[in-house]
Amino acid sequence: MKHRLAILAALVATALGAPAAAEEAPDRDAMMQWGLALAGNVESDHGLIRMRDALCLVVAAEDQALAAKVARRVVDNAKDVGLPNRRGKCRPNAVIVLAEDAQTQLVELNEDRGRVYGSLYAARLDRILANETDGFAFQVAELLPNGVPSAFRRVQASRIQPGGTDMIGSLVVIDKAAAEGLHPVQLADYASLRLLAPTSDLHQLQDSSAESPVSILTLFRDRDRAPAEMTRFDRAYLESLYRLPQGSFARSIMARASKVALADMQP
Repeated sequence: MKHRLAILAALVATALGAPAAAEEAPDRDAMMQWGLALAGNVESDHGLIRMRDALCLVVAAEDQALAAKVARRVVDNAKDVGLPNRRGKCRPNAVIVLAEDAQTQLVELNEDRGRVYGSLYAARLDRILANETDGFAFQVAELLPNGVPSAFRRVQASRIQPGGTDMIGSLVVIDKAAAEGLHPVQLADYASLRLLAPTSDLHQLQDSSAESPVSILTLFRDRDRAPAEMTRFDRAYLESLYRLPQGSFARSIMARASKVALADMQP
């Protein structure tokens, strides 16, 4: 599995059960603020990236039946928000790995392939490993002519053209031991959100309350209280990211997501 993780991560780099917990309905402003935190504590006028090309997914796990279930669910989630799936042979742009001792493997991978990922990857990995133990997500954005990743620039939506700067690869690594006992739908929905959308380093997310909705992103932080699938807001965020024009401001995406999620919560 260690070698498989290295191979699949390199591909991305070069391809540049339980019932859901009841969700209380916070007010829309609070929900929008939660959304900005969920997306990485972004500013409201920050343009959010999304997967540029059709999905070409690889799920690597020793349990092939589990891998197949997770893959089917992720593909369905992508189709639901309008992102097509490539059929037949394709170069992977999204990889999910259930790995033995994920933290150690990621550190070794960074040491072996630091020149592939570069200093931005290394810095992000150091920050994540200081706070996370079970689930890790990395996204690769297309480079602009000056060599700066587009994900690190604020951009006006009107200046982004179809096929322009956006996410071109993503990798989610889940510790195999931490995944034990979790339902495939939970694993797939967690991975879907982290593969296809900007998400926060998980230690920065506040606990759910009346002012903030619960999220599938809490799966490894509080598995006993985590939802059985993506919540209304999780799904509304993902859908809004792909339904609105490419590079839309975070405030526009969260405004739509909040409206959709609140409408869904109405009896």
